Amino acid sequence: MLFQRIQRPLFALMALCSPLAWGTEHCITYQQEGSVHISKIDLNCPNLELIGSEKSDNGLSVSAFAQKYHAEVAINANFYWKDFTPIGLVMHNHKRWSKYGDTKARTIFACDKQNRCLIEDKGKVTPVNGKWRFALSGWQWFNAKSGKFECAVGDNIGCRQDIFTAKHPRTLLGLDEKNNWLYLVVVEGRQFTARGMNLDELAELASRLGLTKAINLDGGGSAVMVRKGQRVSALPLFQGDERQIANHFGVKMK
Repeated sequence: MLFQRIQRPLFALMALCSPLAWGTEHCITYQQEGSVHISKIDLNCPNLELIGSEKSDNGLSVSAFAQKYHAEVAINANFYWKDFTPIGLVMHNHKRWSKYGDTKARTIFACDKQNRCLIEDKGKVTPVNGKWRFALSGWQWFNAKSGKFECAVGDNIGCRQDIFTAKHPRTLLGLDEKNNWLYLVVVEGRQFTARGMNLDELAELASRLGLTKAINLDGGGSAVMVRKGQRVSALPLFQGDERQIANHFGVKMK
């Protein structure tokens, strides 16, 4: 099982999770453990800028988005329809541009211009806050107490379909207890040597990283992490190019 293959390195990673080990003087640090790619961001770092997609970015690949904004690290974001319409709330520069708003089945990640960030609780509909500089939406919500990803009551799709219960590539975004550290995680999958993770395995990973809030973003062939202009995560077998996707998230230094 994939998680068994990376379990020991992740224990070692947690043991080394000190400021020196992560090199937090650089604000944005990166760690690869097998097929798992982890970027850890110090939200208190000066000159740190968090970047959400604007409407004109709709349909770009993660690499193209990262290049456009000179992002140190970038990942994919919302689930979306075939016409690149993002599912759930998306905001840029304090303005909503997505067709959909927040629903009980989706979970908002939002930050203001001081990089004060939140992940809303499961099953809530949160009014748009004018102080939010940007926002994006995930689907399943990580319950740190149960150690599981959960869906809102009445969501008959999110925690039942094969795409969530079977092993697939994954993208996760999470925060620590005091909202000082932001974690971006991409898990490779659909390969001979890396099948991916199901949501229970992804939850185990979130727990081992010490996350108290996290959301599952779009995965599968959309799951991509770009670092310093280069894609560091491998694509699924037989997928030649990165997908064009609905929206993105990135981090850069001003």
